[in-house]
Amino acid sequence: MKATVLLLTLILAFALFSCNSDVSKKGDVLFNEGNYKEAVDAYTEYLTTRPKDIKSLYNRGRAYEEMNRLDKAKADFLAILDIDGNNLNANLSMGSYWYNQKEFARAIKFFDKVIEVDGRKSEAYMLRGRSYHQQGIFEEALANYNFAIDFDKNNEDAYLYRGALKIALSQNRSACQDFGRAQALGSEEAKAALAKHCK
Repeated sequence: MKATVLLLTLILAFALFSCNSDVSKKGDVLFNEGNYKEAVDAYTEYLTTRPKDIKSLYNRGRAYEEMNRLDKAKADFLAILDIDGNNLNANLSMGSYWYNQKEFARAIKFFDKVIEVDGRKSEAYMLRGRSYHQQGIFEEALANYNFAIDFDKNNEDAYLYRGALKIALSQNRSACQDFGRAQALGSEEAKAALAKHCK
């Protein structure tokens, strides 16, 4: 009798886990289709039984971002950092959140954390460079753009913003080279910058 009860319990637990996993996968499909509200609903349902599932918290946060519900996104990213303070995606997202709020010093702290955990993360260097650039700390901005490019030769934004910084530093020839590289990588903004500064 005990063996039968144990077996039934295991089957029920497996069935519930499978259903929950399907709900999380459904959220991923909905997100990829651009159905962000439905994706949030699916992730929220999944998180009722697995509230510390980092992947679902992060994906729900990203869906909230796409819906421009930034406070909800921030709450999910911070929940992840409560579970794992070294999580690269959550730190990068929180840095981006503060950057968009024009809180550049706060943003830099999160980008610093990403770089501390993974010193080869090109996007973190580029965004940290943007944060320094916005504060007029040009030497640090340039160093970070250079690191971003060193770690990813296809980081079009790093070339674009390094070019913009070089314009401010009257290094027009070098700036135009950066704009040209950014344009070759697909940057529309670089195309406009070339037309404006590199005739």
